[in-house]
Amino acid sequence: MQAPEQKTLDLYPIDYPFETLVNRINAAEPKLILSPEFQRKYKWDKEGWERASKFIESCLMRIPLPSCYFAEDDQGRHFVIDGVQRLTTITRFFNDDFALEGMTTFKELEGKKFSSLGEYRAELEASTIRCIVLRKSNAKSIVSEIFSRLNQGAVSLSAQEVRHALFPGKFDELLSELAQLDAIAHFGLGPASTFQKDSREGEEQVLRYFAFRGSLDAYDGRRLSKFLDEFMASKSDVASEDIEKLRLGFKKSLARCEAVFGDEVFVDTSKSRTRQGMVYYDLLMQSLADVSDKTVAAKKAKIKAAFTKLLGSAAFQKTLSGGLQNKASILRRRDLWDKLLKDALA
Repeated sequence: MQAPEQKTLDLYPIDYPFETLVNRINAAEPKLILSPEFQRKYKWDKEGWERASKFIESCLMRIPLPSCYFAEDDQGRHFVIDGVQRLTTITRFFNDDFALEGMTTFKELEGKKFSSLGEYRAELEASTIRCIVLRKSNAKSIVSEIFSRLNQGAVSLSAQEVRHALFPGKFDELLSELAQLDAIAHFGLGPASTFQKDSREGEEQVLRYFAFRGSLDAYDGRRLSKFLDEFMASKSDVASEDIEKLRLGFKKSLARCEAVFGDEVFVDTSKSRTRQGMVYYDLLMQSLADVSDKTVAAKKAKIKAAFTKLLGSAAFQKTLSGGLQNKASILRRRDLWDKLLKDALA
């Protein structure tokens, strides 16, 4: 009998002094972890340090602060999932990274860094903030859900940034490595584009390849994000030798796609002006993963012609109108393409 899905959180509250929080963050082996994504998305220093200074002044005024939320991992470390702006500000101030500016209540502290606060230094060190710790016993899926909900404010996180924080390890590192390949890093960007990807889009694109290589039985056809969450969680403890196989398989499949299509890889080759699309990426990466390099080299003209024929067919175009990530549409596109590819390779 299948265990019921967890719907409530296993958590405990704790009031941490600022000094303790900063020590846990600054430790040689941090026990409280501010993810690189959060550091990159720190917003309170964009126009000087007035906003950060106002927060420090509020702390000195003993104004109650909103709670922070941490997620506990199997090693007992805590990952910040809400409160990163506050904790980053506290840590940077304690590290003397900025001087106070724009003070209105404690005007005598204008221009001072933490090390020169005098009696107020001890006041800040002893200040506390309520922290809610989500125990490691919580299902990753529900932690991910809370993570997303808490970060729907000014500094929202992408689904892949959430996965990166919740499922660290060799597989996550592999996704980051492969996302740096030119074909992935520049996917969907024109030659003159100045757009900068900053939400781990490439990592999610690589993850799609691996997730779709396995069985789609667990995919309900509606929540692709949940399917990718569960797949990534399943790879959290993947062995080093398996990582090498995954790396090699991805690179070979990508190289075969590029060998056949060149500059037109992952685009609609039936049109004169088009851009790369994830539908074509998913389809080609899966189908050419199991075709030998020798066969690809000998049949690339026929493969490309078959793909152009597929894209021009009414049956294929119909699969694009019912939701690109619909499971039935994905399977239908695969079936249509498999038949044409089989003929091209015959």
